[in-house]
Amino acid sequence: MRPVALLVCAALTPFAVAAPQQVPVLPPPAVPPPSAQAATQRAESLRLAGRLWHAAETLLAAAAREPNLNAAFVVEGAKAELETRRYDLARSLLAGQPWLEDYADGEALAVLAEAEARLGLAAQAAAHYVAARARAGAGGGARAALLAVRAALAWEAAAERDSAAAYYAMARAARLAAIDPWLRVREARVTRDTGLAFRLLTDLPPAPAREAPVARAQALLAAGDSGAALEAFVRAGKSLQVARLALELGDSGRARDAVYGLMGRAPETDDAAAAVGVALASLPPRTPPERVALARAMKPHGAAGDARVQIERAVREGDSSAATLMLLGELLNSAGRWRDAERAYLAAAKAPGFGPLAIYRRARLLVRLGDPGAEQALSGFAQSYPSDTAAPTALYVLADLFGDRGDWDSAARWFAELIARYPADSRASVARFRLALRAMRAGLADSAAALLRSEVAAAAPQRSAARFWLGKLALARGDTAGAKLIWLALAHEDSIGYYGVRARRDVDLPPLRLAAPPLPPSPPAVATSFGRLDTLLLAGLDSAADAEVRTVLGRAAQLDVDALLAWSDGLAARGWGPAAVRLGWQAALKAPTDPRVLRAIFPWPNRRTVEAEAAEFGVDPLLLVALVRQESVFDAEALSPAGARGLVQLLPGTAALTARGLDVTFYPEWITVPDLNLHLGAAHLAELVRRFAGRIEAAVASYNAGTTPVERWLARDSAQDPDEFIELIPYQETRGYVRSVLRNRELYRALYVTATN
Repeated sequence: MRPVALLVCAALTPFAVAAPQQVPVLPPPAVPPPSAQAATQRAESLRLAGRLWHAAETLLAAAAREPNLNAAFVVEGAKAELETRRYDLARSLLAGQPWLEDYADGEALAVLAEAEARLGLAAQAAAHYVAARARAGAGGGARAALLAVRAALAWEAAAERDSAAAYYAMARAARLAAIDPWLRVREARVTRDTGLAFRLLTDLPPAPAREAPVARAQALLAAGDSGAALEAFVRAGKSLQVARLALELGDSGRARDAVYGLMGRAPETDDAAAAVGVALASLPPRTPPERVALARAMKPHGAAGDARVQIERAVREGDSSAATLMLLGELLNSAGRWRDAERAYLAAAKAPGFGPLAIYRRARLLVRLGDPGAEQALSGFAQSYPSDTAAPTALYVLADLFGDRGDWDSAARWFAELIARYPADSRASVARFRLALRAMRAGLADSAAALLRSEVAAAAPQRSAARFWLGKLALARGDTAGAKLIWLALAHEDSIGYYGVRARRDVDLPPLRLAAPPLPPSPPAVATSFGRLDTLLLAGLDSAADAEVRTVLGRAAQLDVDALLAWSDGLAARGWGPAAVRLGWQAALKAPTDPRVLRAIFPWPNRRTVEAEAAEFGVDPLLLVALVRQESVFDAEALSPAGARGLVQLLPGTAALTARGLDVTFYPEWITVPDLNLHLGAAHLAELVRRFAGRIEAAVASYNAGTTPVERWLARDSAQDPDEFIELIPYQETRGYVRSVLRNRELYRALYVTATN
């Protein structure tokens, strides 16, 4: 849910709760006690700073202390709970209050209705939205129209199509012109008059027009023409709806084809996950291909164990295809059944289709198992399949295997072969650095320099890193002037890259400053579009707002720089961080030297909240925002493949443990509340910084890879040198992550911290 969607607390209220003479009160007292007044002021300050969870906690604590509070305080508390997605608490504060229906022209009713809608109590929500709208007055303007839309959505969720159609029509009659096309689509979905539905769906702009085929099918369904609706769903490409409707019509064959076809085409989608539910409830798999399709859809949605059971049955039933055996190997590997996975990959290697990949994955498992055959398997793969994309990695793993055993002569031989065969590959870059740093520790400066120069000459991925280390080598030889020349050139040529930023610290360059003039007012077309977007959000039509944003992204190449930057800035402020940054990169293609572009690529839409959370735990706010930019690109709903959630991408277990340490009440569904997520993330980051004695690079590495491997890496020779520690992080993802976060921190300093800050 976008932050702006919760403006029900503003857009659906007739006035700010700041006029006590207009507010009914609970007796006694007629006015809040001083402690409650102070709590309200404190909560408002927190809310304005973007700390909504803190505001809710402040009001909740005050309510616990004061048994008799006036209605204004109760409503403010309910709105705070609503904003922090604690819908059950918001509802409990308002339900049954004797003044509920009389409060501020339906304001309390609207807040209660929103809480009930979010809790899935659709019928109750609809009734309360209707009552709130009545108290706003039929001629209540935009507020009444927005309440009508929300009532219609609730009626639709309650399967009351006639009521939903009536309230969509009321909203349209109130002339919400900005979103009328979307209201036409919603009304067409639920009306029983197919003639009216088809008229509503004519002449739609691009974004809502894409929803028209499904709306036509739903209109036919509402009219009772199930056969025509089924064919319309087929034409719209909605396999899940086809399957469900075919089941209702008793056509299990068509339903089976639709549901298993959907799982096979796009197993990672939400529709495929829903199709799994349909299959398990009504259409259990009967054939090996159906079992495989079901397993592929289960795997990315947290049901790997069930997926493995289905694949094992498919194999027992005779499916010996390479693709199925490869999937079995993946599932067994993820379950820690490495020897069984190795056997599955061995069988897959003998079947046509996946030979090289199966051989490579088996070799990697042999390494994990400590099997003496790993060396031969890796070298044999690299020899037999030199053009395979995994061949450089096989050579690297082979060299690393010898390095872990302490046999650096053999490791160096395989690293050298990797460099000779694949000079520009990323693994060859890592190999050069490992050899160069080992040569430096052995006092072989010339050998180290030759390796680093070869990285630059090959235009390999770490050429900037190689130039930085050539400067360090020059300095170690006493050539201060030579080192400075190298680093000055790097700082100018890679000015916003990690190594360019890092080089500035070692030369007499002033701190990087990237002053960007403020953006001009949005172009009229963009301003109009934002008005439509905000109205959709205020009406509760979040999916329509998302569709509008996707339409903007689709035509980004046609927009000029000013429009791109205006869109980027506005979307970042409204919670669409990834989309905002994409538009920033699009602007960079057209105006690469415009300093405003860099702010679009590195926005800071929630600055006050980040700074407040960082201050609470003594964390550098620039480090915290750098981490948020890297983890989620400011998407409060971000979800990683590993299950990490929110702005700072916390795993639920880490969030719960951190909350317990802070004595904070925590439920998993609260993990994406923005300031609570930042609160827990800042606390976790602060703990890591303390754990690693202030070593920021180690704390950041631990945030990504966990503490155990970082402690192991810190035990290596020369790990006390932060630069060497980073270069020798063996996980490519973590190594890049640390560089990116540290680079981000310096860019945020350059973009947002002035000389007077």
